[in-house]
Amino acid sequence: MYRLSTDVGGTFTDGVLLDETTGRIKISKVLTTPANQAIGTIEGINKFNVSLGEVTFLVHGTTAIINALIESKGAKTALITTEGFRDILEIGRSNRLEMYDALYKKPDPLIPRFLRFGVRERINAAGEILVPLDMLSLEKVISELKRYGVEAVAVCLLNAYANPKHEEEIGQFLQNQYPEIVFTLSHQITRRYYEYERVSTTVQNAYVMPAVRKYLQSLEDQLNKNGYKNALQIMQSNGGVMTSVIARTIPIAMVESGPAAGAIGAAALAALTGHKNVISYDMGGTTAKTALITRGMPETADTYVVEERPILLPVVDLREIGAGGGSIAWIDEAGALHVGPQSAGADPGPACYRNGGTEPTVTDANLHLGLLNPQNFLGGEMEIDANLAKQAIAKLAAYYNISVDEAAFGIIKIVNTNMSALLQSMTVKRGYDPREFVLVAYGGAGPLHASAIAQELGIPKVIVPMNSGVFSAWGMLMADLRHDFAMTHIKPLAQAQISQINSIFENLEERLREIFKQENVADSDIEITHLMDLRYLGQEHTLSVTIPNNFSESDKIIASKAFDDLHLAAYGHNAPEEPKEVVSMKAIGIGKVNKPNMQIIDAGSKEPEIKAQTGERMVYRGNGSFERYRIFRRENLLAGNVIYGPAVIEEITATTVVESSQVCTVDQYGNLIITQK
Repeated sequence: MYRLSTDVGGTFTDGVLLDETTGRIKISKVLTTPANQAIGTIEGINKFNVSLGEVTFLVHGTTAIINALIESKGAKTALITTEGFRDILEIGRSNRLEMYDALYKKPDPLIPRFLRFGVRERINAAGEILVPLDMLSLEKVISELKRYGVEAVAVCLLNAYANPKHEEEIGQFLQNQYPEIVFTLSHQITRRYYEYERVSTTVQNAYVMPAVRKYLQSLEDQLNKNGYKNALQIMQSNGGVMTSVIARTIPIAMVESGPAAGAIGAAALAALTGHKNVISYDMGGTTAKTALITRGMPETADTYVVEERPILLPVVDLREIGAGGGSIAWIDEAGALHVGPQSAGADPGPACYRNGGTEPTVTDANLHLGLLNPQNFLGGEMEIDANLAKQAIAKLAAYYNISVDEAAFGIIKIVNTNMSALLQSMTVKRGYDPREFVLVAYGGAGPLHASAIAQELGIPKVIVPMNSGVFSAWGMLMADLRHDFAMTHIKPLAQAQISQINSIFENLEERLREIFKQENVADSDIEITHLMDLRYLGQEHTLSVTIPNNFSESDKIIASKAFDDLHLAAYGHNAPEEPKEVVSMKAIGIGKVNKPNMQIIDAGSKEPEIKAQTGERMVYRGNGSFERYRIFRRENLLAGNVIYGPAVIEEITATTVVESSQVCTVDQYGNLIITQK
């Protein structure tokens, strides 16, 4: 029997197949099919040549949601909210992300004003009904929805987090009067009180829902046609998985599914290798992404932002820039060279792909410098053309009147600088010293650049996992089912009633267990953690502390002390004498799944076997100089082998560079461990 994962990226779609009997892994990598990502997914699965009837677990990550939001290619959506509040979506917050840009303009709302409707109703912050829902005003809204041919509806009433009764009534009315549309009720996604963030999240969920349902249906139809009989699992942004049935209702939870899987994989690898503090570094074809793993767990955030629009859901705390193998090098009006964020993507792709691309990209530069092998790209499955890469880069070289070699070297220097800044934003700018971390590098292009970036930041160790080019897909097999629920409950901690706190947690647990029941998770495999959002009285922002499942009066003192300690760690100061305030309760549910074990590889001597080294290549290193790099095949390396830089280690899905001042050791699991000589 087999376990299977697929990860759709901007350029490639990756697959990992685990044989549960032998523990062996097979991988696949095909070009992404942007028009319908399901096509590329099935192509990648078909390369394994196994019957889907033998697959017991299949998990899928996709960029369909993030692409729809970035490109504004969602459904025609309307908003129903409390009368007088339809402009919340446009007003947003008063903060400006680009404070000193005189030409700054907020992004347009996903829903134009004429499709934002208010209905007469009012519930106060305590959940008490002040004005019943006016059905007559709702009927008028329904007629307008039909008149404009709306495909999806976001329903977000002002205080529905405290009492969802009116939202439930609107949902029932929509189901009866307009059954052909899809709708999202805000309380089913989050019951936290931030009105703008809650509206924004609900709108984005409804906006992508029709396309996601169509996409998942297309994928499931193909899987079922090919013999797959079990539930399709979907990777979430919070680092867990959910069934496709649940994903149809809350597709916004999938917005960063692939990158989150990479962070989960990096955390699993860190635990296996005995490292608690890790920087995950994922460079694919379109973007570079990073996350922090501290104390063995990926750091998470309560809010994620796409195109300046907040999503009020837990997510693995990722930072991302447009710097991938397909990132295009270009010259601005002032004559300065830039790399990204525009990408050649999968179609047409870099110039060397021979698919019609003519713009110089990072992949073209790496190929021209001699770091990539044109005869062994994707294990020889894909032909790339060094001459086309040279022709594309020559346009830049001509502009600056420099050699093509120097232009290619400049592209790599710029992209490495951009990625060093990205890693600094996750470490130095947040009070972490990168020298106290190890760097786990993966993605199709990550291992190419990781060693140079580690040198620049003083990171002492780089780990390149096995099958690093499809590592995010492997990370999906390490993820448990997960769901997060939260509810706002603002009370001074000292005055909060224990019975009320435990009652809220019981309600959250009940919702979690109901979802796990739909996903056929046994009670014995469910773990639920309780958290409480606290702040000093008078503050705006909160910090989350873990609390016991049966909260008691004495636990208030423990929670207060934990908050003081966390505040000191996060901000460098605290005020233990100040009273604390409860803002929200959170429950995180984990449904345990079986995970693959990493295989131990054969051991060898310090010196790699003769067959491991395939030759040498001259690599351009700037200022007219070349350096001789030894070339190794990764599949022929054994545990204990030591490779002194400069060297290039090639595998099917990625290429790893070991710089001149570095040494690479192969550990018992086949990981490449790169350190300074």
